[in-house]
Amino acid sequence: MDFSDWFDFNNRVKQNMTLVKEVDGRTVTKQVKGSFNWLGFLFTFFYALFSQKYKTKDFLKKAAVPFVALILINFIAELTLGRGLAWVINLAGAIWYGFMFDTWFKNQLLANGYHIDNKAQVESDTGQHDFE
Repeated sequence: MDFSDWFDFNNRVKQNMTLVKEVDGRTVTKQVKGSFNWLGFLFTFFYALFSQKYKTKDFLKKAAVPFVALILINFIAELTLGRGLAWVINLAGAIWYGFMFDTWFKNQLLANGYHIDNKAQVESDTGQHDFE
């Protein structure tokens, strides 16, 4: 992930999509939601860490980089500007995470060789827990 991925709000996921990939002769399907991710908002990096849905190669690294950046920015702001601004930064960071979480996931899936399947019928969690 480069710096532009962090703030690419114009290209964020805005509709549900299905990404597919062939792994060992079978099709692995991942669903990406096109709305605000409330669990990403509430739990930030920890949602990626503990959720089975987001298990894919290198996504934890991708989710950890903005999380660590937020911690550093928050620490510096609290030392220099006080606790009040640190709360504002925490809230803004959580909102940012909620808006961009699924976009980062989609971008990582594309980097892992998945492709968008526009014809896919959304089924109930089929292949959702597969890890490649």
